Amino acid sequence: MLALSFPPLPFFMLAFVAFIPILFIFASESHPNRMFLKLYLTFFIYHAGTNWWIGSWQADTDPYLTASAIALAIAHPFFFMIPFIIFNIFKRRYSATVALNLFPFIWVAFEWAHSLGEFSYPWLTYGNTQYYNSIWIQFIDITGIWGSSFLVVSANVLILRIILEYRKRSQIGSVNGKFIRKAYILLASLIIFPMIYGIWAKSEYSHDKLKLEYPSAKIGVVQPNINPWRKWEGGVDNQVMMHFALEDSVRAVSGKPDLFIWSETSYPKHTNVENIYEYYLFYERVLSIGVPLMMGFAEISFFEDSLNAPPTARVYPWDSTQIYESYNSAMLVNPVHSSEPQTYRKMRLTPFAERMPYAEHLIFMRSWFEWGVGISSWGRGLEQRNFLVETEKLNFQIAPIICIESIYPSFVANFTAKGAHVMSVITNDAWYDYTPGPEQHYIIAALRAIENRRYLARCANSGVSGFITPTGSSISIMPQYTRIASVEQLPLMDNLTFFVRYRDYLPITFSLILLISLLFSFFSKKNQETSQ
Repeated sequence: MLALSFPPLPFFMLAFVAFIPILFIFASESHPNRMFLKLYLTFFIYHAGTNWWIGSWQADTDPYLTASAIALAIAHPFFFMIPFIIFNIFKRRYSATVALNLFPFIWVAFEWAHSLGEFSYPWLTYGNTQYYNSIWIQFIDITGIWGSSFLVVSANVLILRIILEYRKRSQIGSVNGKFIRKAYILLASLIIFPMIYGIWAKSEYSHDKLKLEYPSAKIGVVQPNINPWRKWEGGVDNQVMMHFALEDSVRAVSGKPDLFIWSETSYPKHTNVENIYEYYLFYERVLSIGVPLMMGFAEISFFEDSLNAPPTARVYPWDSTQIYESYNSAMLVNPVHSSEPQTYRKMRLTPFAERMPYAEHLIFMRSWFEWGVGISSWGRGLEQRNFLVETEKLNFQIAPIICIESIYPSFVANFTAKGAHVMSVITNDAWYDYTPGPEQHYIIAALRAIENRRYLARCANSGVSGFITPTGSSISIMPQYTRIASVEQLPLMDNLTFFVRYRDYLPITFSLILLISLLFSFFSKKNQETSQ
């Protein structure tokens, strides 16, 4: 049921009961080996059922990608054991009932911890299951996706406790009617109150209303549909010309936009932005048509000596006297007030696929995790920044979110806190053919749009590309695996949601509650032993 509840499958209501079987086992069974075997199988099925597409499974797929997907499917379920180990600790120190009551707090604290550090992978955050519950989910602009996880897991606990209470009838002939009534009221409340808020939010942030309230930018997205394995082999100039042709075709139909966006590594040539001749082609193009260009590219940066270079820097193959680092970057070239492009280096890199976690401390292992399409062993960006788009008629800030960065709620919210009026997500996503992966990635971006109450332009190599409103609905979606460009008018918003202002306050608070509860159990037990 866990896997069936995850989008793009539409069975989101299953998420409200999917935890009940495993929670029932942990609440009632005392044999740890049996419990954890069942737990591993549960989350192996959850991961494999939702993320099987990671292996790509195409003819051109690099064997390393397939192997890493299998390794992740085997290893990832162990991470999900952590909240149940904590559950078991509270069960032993208090009771099964107390452990059940605390489990929603445990789960959210775990999900938040799972989004931190370089081994993080919060793709399967449980709150994501409620995307198609489009009215109910609107409250995440207050709590972040953590609030969705909390309420859905709380529903599982309440329903299980009601079931356990009714089971007592067969054992002792009666039930706790007062508890049953309270449980039903709580269960109804966690459905009804978010729905009431969602109805208001859908009206408050309706697309038609926002178009009247805020100035708008006309943003174009170019989806080139280039083979992600072959694009690194050469023919870069032809790829660039194809992008230009798609821009020209959409300009002829929709008029001049305020910004064009290209996908992640759409310019697959190592480029040193300190040398104007390496990007002059784009500077010349932007000047000629008067439209700023934001695109993903492979950046290369040289260092004078090893003292100034990061530990992961390498000797340049064509000149052994130079040290370099490469980055998965985004570039913005403006037609006005521009001498050199604005750049942003991707900060949250896909573990193992793009960078060995904590590679600066594990240099000897770096070569074990490299694969053959020009994207492994990237350097990690250190500064989160928005791009300032400057045109003759308006200026605005856009968040240049690159690929997997969009799955990190607090990280994305920081772009908005820094002044982004609109968000963009650029990604390659052509690795995964017509699997659920690109759709899941698009849906997660839509959840970020709700949390931040920002319009979002998503540009993927082969899809899913489109334009998303602050309520998570799509203005338009481009067909996958099609060469196409599209333009939409997106309002430039400047309000800050409660979540953007305070970000991870909910899981941090829950973590403190759990820590205090755990410490209290130790001290109370120690006092009992002393008094005896």
